[in-house]
Parts: sequence; structure tokens; C-alpha cells
Amino acid sequence: MKKQYIDEPVKGIKKLFIPLIIIYRMFLDFIADKLYSLEVKIHQAYRKRFPEKRTLIKKKRKKELIFFICLVAYPVLQFLVFYVFVNINSILLSFKKFDTETATYFYVGLENFKNFLRDITQDYGMITAVKNSVKLYLATVLIALPLNLVFSFFLYKKVPGANSFRTVLFLPQIISSLVISLMFRYFVENALASIIGVNLLQNKSSGFNTIIFFCIWASFGTQILMYTNAMSKISKELVEVGQLEGMSLFQEFWHVTLPSIYPTIVVFLVAGVASLFTHQAGLYNFYGPSARQDLQTLGYIFFVKIVRNNDAAFAQYPYASAAGLLFTVVAATITLTVKHLLEKYGPRED
Repeated sequence: MKKQYIDEPVKGIKKLFIPLIIIYRMFLDFIADKLYSLEVKIHQAYRKRFPEKRTLIKKKRKKELIFFICLVAYPVLQFLVFYVFVNINSILLSFKKFDTETATYFYVGLENFKNFLRDITQDYGMITAVKNSVKLYLATVLIALPLNLVFSFFLYKKVPGANSFRTVLFLPQIISSLVISLMFRYFVENALASIIGVNLLQNKSSGFNTIIFFCIWASFGTQILMYTNAMSKISKELVEVGQLEGMSLFQEFWHVTLPSIYPTIVVFLVAGVASLFTHQAGLYNFYGPSARQDLQTLGYIFFVKIVRNNDAAFAQYPYASAAGLLFTVVAATITLTVKHLLEKYGPRED
């Protein structure tokens, strides 16, 4: 179909310029056609030189996927081997028993679970260990936690002598735990005993309380580091507004600092539930495998049972695995309950 270059009627003097108008519009159409042809050729050449964009994206995503797989392969493999496999093996081990004559394990059903439940309800040593573990956990929550918060607040506010105080509190974290235990034992049994005339570690009435004191002191470093780090992220503008309103140091601690670092406190409280069953309170560093029965905790008892690499220790693995499985169920229940209660009824920043 022929293209009409002049659609509207032309009147008057414009009729003289009709040829020029037609030539001008034909020239414009010619240029447009050439430019379009050039654009098509450039596009075709580009498609030949480079793959389609979608193909490029697919290849890029494929390379990213390969890189991600290589990145996570080692930690995932490590997790599967040293956590999943080991724990599955531990679960299976809780249903077995060790034969010292053949040095093999054989299935005995729920016998290990029954033996442990009997011991924890009837054996005096195990009952004492449960009581000591509960005492240690309560001391951590009711004594160590408030002290950690107060000391962290003082360090955060940079009170006079804060640097010296920080050194004393962080000392147990810098030096080996074994060295700290031996230093503490030597101090209590020699230097302190010569002053007060009583060896607090050997005295039955004060032995476990002394262990609790050591555990609280030795745990200051890590928690104070985390709490002061959380406090340093509190908005300075919020504190300044409170100070302009006449807020005291105690009010700042109670109404600003605690609600702001509450998520960090929840993490320590929830993670601390596991220590109820695993904390050995440094007893092995103090006494080796022969700590007095009135000092033992659940963590210490089971550590001593399996620490020796001999048939006697191998025979204890199934019993310890059964106990560990029951501890896991109890600890998981307590942990989830504590986490729910703390998040529901705890203070909020807003």
C-alpha cells in the first residue's frame, strides 16, 4: 500500500510547497528506515558476540551456587561427622552394654536408662551431685548475674579505678583455667589457711561454697565482656535526655541499661541451663578423679566416668550416653520454657 505523505488538504500558498514537503517527508522516512536496519544489524551482531542475557544470568547463578557449595561444604561435613554422626552413635550407644571379655558392645534395651533413673533417685552420691549442681546454677543466676551486670555497668560508666578493676576481673580468662585453679587452691590451702586457721576447701561446711566462689570469680571475664559490649550500643542521646530530666545513676541502670541489654541477658540465662548438667565446677583441676563426694556435681561425675581411656571407661559409655540423652530432653524442655517466660514477661526497650 502506497504511503500518503500529505493527508490533510492543502490550501492557499502552501500548494506551491507540496513537492518540497513530500521530498522532506520521504527523506525522513528514508533516514528512519536506515537507522532501524542499522539497529537490527547491531542487535544481531551483539547476540552473536554475546550470549542471551538470560543465559548469562543462569551461568552466573550456577557459578555462585558452586561457590556457595564449596564454601559451606567443609563446615557442613564437619557438622555431619562430628555432631550428627557422633550424637547418633551416642544415642545408639545408650541402648548397648560393653562386654569387657570380647571388648564389644551389645544391645540391652532400656537397661541403662533404668539404672540411671534408679541411681539418681536412690544413690546418695548421685543425689548429692544433683543438689550441688542445682546450688551452683542458682548461685550463677542469683549471685553471679547481678554482680556481672553491676560490674559491667561500672566499667561502662568508666568510674575511677575501672581499668584496674577490669584487669582483676579478666585475669581468669587470660590465664589457663588449670593454672588459675592451681593458684586458687594454693592460695586457699596455704596463704589463706595460715591467716584464718582453716582450709576452706577441705572443710566440709565451707568446701562447696568455696568452689562456688571460685566459679563465680572465674566466670566474670566472658560475661562482663559481652555485657559491656551490649551497653556500649545504647543510644547516647537516650541517656543524655534522661540525665537532663534528672535521672540518677541507679535509674539509668534500671530503666535504660537493663531493658536495652535484656536480649543479651536472656542468651546467658538460656545457655546457662545446660550447665546444670555439664558444669564440673573445676573440680577435676582441683582434685583430679578423687574429689570428695560432698563436692561432686553431675558434670564432674560423668566426666570422671569416661575420661580414662581403658575398659572401665568404655564400660561407662553406654550409661553416660543414656544419662546424656535424658539430660538433653530435660534441658531442652527447661530451656524452651525459660526462654518463653523471659521473652514474654521480661522488660522491653520501648
